Amino acid sequence: MSKSLLVLIEGTDELLPVARGIGARRIDGSIYHWRADAKDNMPETFVSCTGVGTRRSYECTQRRIAECKPGLIVSAGTFGAIVGGINQNEWLCNARSRMLGDVAEQRALKEELDGGATSAPHVQRLREGLQRAGGKWLDGRLICVGDVPLFREEEKAVLAKAHDAIGVDMETFGIAKAATEAGIPWVTARVCVDTPTIPLPDFGALNPTTGRPYYGRLFKWIFLHPVACVPTLYGLWKLVNVYGRTLAQIIREGHLKP
Repeated sequence: MSKSLLVLIEGTDELLPVARGIGARRIDGSIYHWRADAKDNMPETFVSCTGVGTRRSYECTQRRIAECKPGLIVSAGTFGAIVGGINQNEWLCNARSRMLGDVAEQRALKEELDGGATSAPHVQRLREGLQRAGGKWLDGRLICVGDVPLFREEEKAVLAKAHDAIGVDMETFGIAKAATEAGIPWVTARVCVDTPTIPLPDFGALNPTTGRPYYGRLFKWIFLHPVACVPTLYGLWKLVNVYGRTLAQIIREGHLKP
């Protein structure tokens, strides 16, 4: 019996274009967990929302592994570039993640995971699928911060240099750790949404469940930035939708088949 593919994404905004693009349906009516039947080259695929943060992503991955019995796990969604020379819409495609400590621990190195030879064939096929779809992939270390996101460009630059890293997120390490403990290969397939020269709007803390800004903070930001809000929010919406459709194409064509 063929094994399933499990795609894990932080927020619902990034999840929905992927789920719709592969013809998935909600499981038990939940907007956070979807399933698509195997068809042609596409494996049976589950797409789930982890929520924000390393702990949530780790626990979510453990639950989904028990439910879905996947043969491959994908850490999908977005990342932030912390070095220059990386553009929005470029993808980080590999199987490497380094976990840093909390702010109180001065974000010191805690642990590093590398998918190695087990994940290497899947990374290669992912890259081939992305190139086929017209996208560009990057390879480099992704650091993971578990409690407070990186907002200051100075801190990003320091951590990039200290860890020889190119990007940051808050979920990949948790996903990778649960996958590694279960003996399942994993890959990162994340798109760059902000860079040192094009930072994300600072909405403050995100809703930990949906991955979206709290509406009150979002409306306040719109009120304070009436000119910039429309092109900025439209640009982000377009970026994640193009990303979602591209990832769905890669899945449909069988490039992420376990």
